[in-house]
Amino acid sequence: MLAVGGTAAWWNWRTDGDDPFDIPPAVAAPKARALDAAKGDYVLGEAPEPLWQAPSALSDRPAAPLPVRDVLVVAAAKGGIAAHSVVDGSVRWSAPDVEATGRYLSLSDRLVAAVDREGTLVTFVASTGEPKWTAPARAASLLDADAEAVYLITEDGRIRAVNRSDATVRWTVPIDADLGEKAASRGLAARRRLVVTAADGSVAALDTADGRQVWQHRSLTDSGRADADRSGGTLCVAGRQLAAYDLADGKELWSTETPDQPSGDPAFWSSPTVDGRTVYATEVVFPVRLDLRTGRPTDWIHTGLLQCDAGSPLVLQGSGLWSVATDGEQAAVQALDLSQEQRPTWTFPVLRNRDRYWITGDANRVFLVDGTSLSALPVF
Repeated sequence: MLAVGGTAAWWNWRTDGDDPFDIPPAVAAPKARALDAAKGDYVLGEAPEPLWQAPSALSDRPAAPLPVRDVLVVAAAKGGIAAHSVVDGSVRWSAPDVEATGRYLSLSDRLVAAVDREGTLVTFVASTGEPKWTAPARAASLLDADAEAVYLITEDGRIRAVNRSDATVRWTVPIDADLGEKAASRGLAARRRLVVTAADGSVAALDTADGRQVWQHRSLTDSGRADADRSGGTLCVAGRQLAAYDLADGKELWSTETPDQPSGDPAFWSSPTVDGRTVYATEVVFPVRLDLRTGRPTDWIHTGLLQCDAGSPLVLQGSGLWSVATDGEQAAVQALDLSQEQRPTWTFPVLRNRDRYWITGDANRVFLVDGTSLSALPVF
């Protein structure tokens, strides 16, 4: 399904009358119905069956699933990427020559961008898999995209912006940070800033117009990269502390005071999930809810009571907060009903791969990666 790389490829499509940059809006994601115990959809305290399951659908090289309207893009078992229907899990299309470990992005929910084995930036119509424009970007991994460009890490360790309007390179710059290997760094593009959470624990922001570095904070974690999320112009970063920064200039707005654990080990934060004026984040293994404007705890009854795996994403979907709980030997998906301030409503069966999982959500579904198995869970 991959087109021949390079400028000539997309120019040929244009001369045939098919503009690869003129992509119509994608169909809205079909929402699943939220379950209601009062209507007999499930029994309180018991988890319902998954909406669908696709065993052995995924590569054994982990890559987070990507919801894009009516499909879920994943690293395919036979190599490359594949798009599964969010409704029933069936395979809609695949691109076997893509390097899934280089990550894949949604371009305005219209295209899926990825990297092929030659380092070419390639794009596909999200719903159908039809190849569109390509760019010989010498890409190692993708960072993020906004309305104007796709941002990536080059094979020689620089940051590059590729225009979405004509597939040309807008700029390429070095960055004063160790980006690591195998997509170890991440990016977040918004409001004329590309925030790079680097493999060495530093966070830097570039001006998306020219690649100029605007601000940087170093050594925010003891090992590995920091986690980040944002709302509006506020960036929330989790590392040794949980802190909020002004996205434009990097000014610290607030940060937490985090004492060491009783064992003497340094405390740490992970998995910030911003929802409007609220941020959920995990302090060691305890999810907390803070006011994004002040960093102060809210009056959340579950503070200090709910536990999850230190590396678990915190997913807001339906009326629930979803995470993966672990007792050190086993792990399971848990869902906390935020609408009724009660104990976890659902705990799904134990995961087979407690070290290779991921959860994400969209359109009233929570998608679960458990090793090479893919499934969709209902929400309440």
